[in-house]
Amino acid sequence: MTAPTLAGPGPDTAPGAPGAPLGATQRSIWAAYRFAPDSAVYNITMPLRVRGPLDVPALARAVTETGRRQAQLRSYFTERDGVPVRVERDAPYVALDVRQAPGVPEDELRRLAREAGEQPFDLSDAVFRVVLLQRAEDDFALVMALHHIVGDFTSRTLLARDLLDAYRGIAAGGEPAWRPLKGSYADAVAEEEEYLASGPGERAAAYWRETTEGVPAAELPLDRPRPARPGYRGATVAVELPAELTDRLAEAAKAAGTTPFAVHLAAFQALVARWTGQEDFLIGVPASSRLGRGARDLVGCYLNTLAVRARLGPGTTFEEAAQEAGRQVQGAMFHARHPCTLIARPPGAPLFRIGAFLVQMHRMDPPVPTVPRGAAEGPALAYGDLSLALIDVPQQEGQLDLMLRLEQEPQGTTAVFSYDTDLFEPETADRFARTYERFLRTAVDRPAAGVTDVPLTDEDELAALLALGDWEGGAW
Repeated sequence: MTAPTLAGPGPDTAPGAPGAPLGATQRSIWAAYRFAPDSAVYNITMPLRVRGPLDVPALARAVTETGRRQAQLRSYFTERDGVPVRVERDAPYVALDVRQAPGVPEDELRRLAREAGEQPFDLSDAVFRVVLLQRAEDDFALVMALHHIVGDFTSRTLLARDLLDAYRGIAAGGEPAWRPLKGSYADAVAEEEEYLASGPGERAAAYWRETTEGVPAAELPLDRPRPARPGYRGATVAVELPAELTDRLAEAAKAAGTTPFAVHLAAFQALVARWTGQEDFLIGVPASSRLGRGARDLVGCYLNTLAVRARLGPGTTFEEAAQEAGRQVQGAMFHARHPCTLIARPPGAPLFRIGAFLVQMHRMDPPVPTVPRGAAEGPALAYGDLSLALIDVPQQEGQLDLMLRLEQEPQGTTAVFSYDTDLFEPETADRFARTYERFLRTAVDRPAAGVTDVPLTDEDELAALLALGDWEGGAW
């Protein structure tokens, strides 16, 4: 059984219907989409392994009701007189897509789940999908996906929560037990425009000009020449940080008078500085722009990637770097209502090519545990008479040259590095990720050490280089 996605602008929306203006971040995503409409780089996915007596008709209705609840999910995007707009349908538009996969091997099921999440969106048609892969009567993969133009990392868990809560109510013979939504994303766009024209908005613009003017984006040495047009192709390497390291990191942050993220960021900045030779550069730190309680339940692109400046000299210690990173992030967050996509830059000078951010996975709702390194699925979470587990499916790879996502849980933190495969070999990304752990350990164990004191090669890499030198008959 397959319930297809409807086609065209939909029966409830006239082709020439007026549209709502986009927020600044949405406009930048629209520009990237127009540049590469066949790319899935801005897909956000939530793939779950579902085991148990799933009521498929109830799930299908839950998908419809979730689309009815969230205005962003029943929208499409187009242009009016050259200006991008969002057009909101009056009724739900996307139906559950059920695909049969009887008895397929585990690795094939994961491949199908990844394929379902990576299918590009046509933003003139639909902006989200829900695919159910049925392996057996009580064994499924449920793939929820939405385009970044209507969502953020929080939105994927909100989509999952709304869908699962609707399913539970409908399967029990009732209705979805949702909190009423307060406000709308259109309110956020209007508030953004009002803020930009205000005194605080003008002061924020001045802050960003002062922070970024004349400062280059951090740019790693490339394994291959940068193509004229980005391909938006990527891959991921993850490092599960030892629990004892993350436990002591909090103590090191407290001793330095800053936050654990600032220590992470300082180690990352120090590694970037050593890798690039740059001492003054910008990286992007994605941050939520969800302000007030009205946005807490809304699916939407509440995101501003902040430009954070790093200044690291030969004498800078890790403690000093962490304190400065904390100050920079604090200043950026204070001015976070001003979209960094509006910062003027010279032609060909991007604001950032590298980014880093922290996600507290245990605060997500539902709190589905992350997938341990080397595993195909995460730990199971009981949900009524069903068992849910996160499927290991990489996503949003290749948006930047390199992006560090720190996935924090009570039992530890995983450093996830997504990189552009048109620019870097897998070996380079793997080496960078492993070296990050060494820099972070130094920041925690020896905060008074200089950022230039940590070797870029470990003992095994050094031995391999020495062996190569011996083989070539050279002197080191």
